[in-house]
Amino acid sequence: MRWSDFVESLKDFWFEYKRQKIGMLGLAILLFFIGLAIVGPRFYPAEMSRKWRDVTYWQNYPRSARPSWINYFSSHKMPPHLIIAEYEVSERMIGANIREYVATFNYDHEYDEPPSDLILTFRRQVADPTKPPTMTFVLLRPDGREIELISKKLSEAGNQTRIVITSDRGALSTAYAFGREFETPENLEKVHFELTNPALPLFSKAQPGILLGNEAEPLKGTYTIRVTFYFQNPEDKIEDLTLIIGGRVYGLLGTDENRRDLFAGLIWGTRVSLLIGILTSVLSVFFGIFYGVMSAYLGGWKDEILQRIYEIMSSIPTLPILILLSAIYKPSIWWIIFFLVVFGWMGTSRMARSMAYQIKEMDYVEAARAVGASGFWIVRKHVMPQILPYAFASMALSVPSAILTEAGLSFLGLGDINRVTWGQILHDAQSTAATIKGMWWWVLPPGLAMALLGLSFAFIGAALNTILFPKLKTL
Repeated sequence: MRWSDFVESLKDFWFEYKRQKIGMLGLAILLFFIGLAIVGPRFYPAEMSRKWRDVTYWQNYPRSARPSWINYFSSHKMPPHLIIAEYEVSERMIGANIREYVATFNYDHEYDEPPSDLILTFRRQVADPTKPPTMTFVLLRPDGREIELISKKLSEAGNQTRIVITSDRGALSTAYAFGREFETPENLEKVHFELTNPALPLFSKAQPGILLGNEAEPLKGTYTIRVTFYFQNPEDKIEDLTLIIGGRVYGLLGTDENRRDLFAGLIWGTRVSLLIGILTSVLSVFFGIFYGVMSAYLGGWKDEILQRIYEIMSSIPTLPILILLSAIYKPSIWWIIFFLVVFGWMGTSRMARSMAYQIKEMDYVEAARAVGASGFWIVRKHVMPQILPYAFASMALSVPSAILTEAGLSFLGLGDINRVTWGQILHDAQSTAATIKGMWWWVLPPGLAMALLGLSFAFIGAALNTILFPKLKTL
C-alpha cells in the first residue's frame, strides 16, 4: 500500500468516525485523561508518587481537608491551607549574653471555622548543645487578648524542628483554661478537656459557647503570632522559619486522613491505569489473534491440542488466581500486566480462530496456495488484513476489564505498593471508613475516574464495531 493510499484510508475512517457521536464522546473523555496524565506531573512531581506511603512527606499538609472549591457553593466559609514564610524580625540584647530574636506573623482570618492546625517549622544552628535556645509562641487575637501557648527549651536532637502547636499538651491546657473563663457551668459539663480542639477557643469570640463547636461564634480579623527565641550564644541562629495554618479546605480534591493530596494521587493513578489498560489490551489481543490464527491455519491434530490448551486456560478463574499469585509473590505493576495478559487472551483467540477458518476456505486463498504461496504469505496478505479491524475494536473493549481488575487487586491490598493507583486510594478510604465519616471527596473521584475511563474505551470500541462491521448498524 502506498503512503497516499494509507492517508486516504485514514481520512475515510476519520470521516466515518466523526459521524459516531458515542465514539466522539468516548474520544473526548479519553483525551481528557491523557492530557491529565501528561500535564499533571508538571504541577505534581514524581516525588509525590514515590512517597505516597511516606507519612513524613505529607506531615505539613492539612488532615482530611475538603476540596477548596466547596467554599464557592456554601455560605459557611472554611479556612484554606496557608504556609506563611514572610514575617517581621526584631532583635535585641537582654543583658550581656542573652539575644532575643522575635518573628512576627500576621494572619487574616475571615472564616466561619477555626484552622485545623498551627504548625511551626524551622532549622536551628546551635553552637553549644548544652545551652539550647528557649522559644515562646504567643497569639494576639483581634479583640486584644494575648495568649502564650508555648514556652519551652528546644532541647530536641537534630537541626530540623517541627512543632505542632495545636497538639502540644501545654498549648491545649492554655487554650482550655482561656475558654473556661467565659463558659457557663452548664456548658463546662458538656466539655471534656481531652476532646477539646485547642484552635476553637483561640479563634472564637470570648463569650459563652466558646468551647462548644456548635455554639462557638468565630472571631474574625487579623491575628498576630509572635514567636520569640532566646539565644545564649551569638553564633546561634534560626533559618527557614515557617508558620503553617492548617486549612479545612485544600486543593482540587482535598486530602485524606494521612494528609495526602488526593488530586496528586488521582493524576498519578491515571498514568498507571492508562499504562495497565492499554498495554494489557494490546498484548493480550495480539497474542490471542496470533494463537487463534495459528490454530485455524495449522488445523488437524495441532488445532485439537491448541484448543485443549485454550479450554484449560478458559476454565481457570482469573481473579482468584490473581489474588493468590499477588499474595504469594511481591506484586509489581509489570507482574500484574504479565498475569493479566496470560489470563486475558482467550476471548480474542476464539473469535480470531473462527474468522481465520472462514478466510482460509475462500477461493482466493485456495488459488494462492495452488500457485505455491507460503503459509506465512497467505496469513500476512489475506488473513491478517481482515482480522486486524476486529483487533482494534477488541483492544478498546478490553481496556476497561484490565483497569478494573488491577483496581480490584489494589482495593484488596494486593497491588503494587510502590505506585499510587485508584484502587489503592479506594482501599485506604475503605480501611479508614471514609464513607461512614462523610469523606465523599476521598471515595467519589477515583470511583468516577475508573467509571469514566472504562466508559470512554467502551464508547470507542462500540463506534469502531459500527464502522468496521457495518451490519451492526442495522441491529
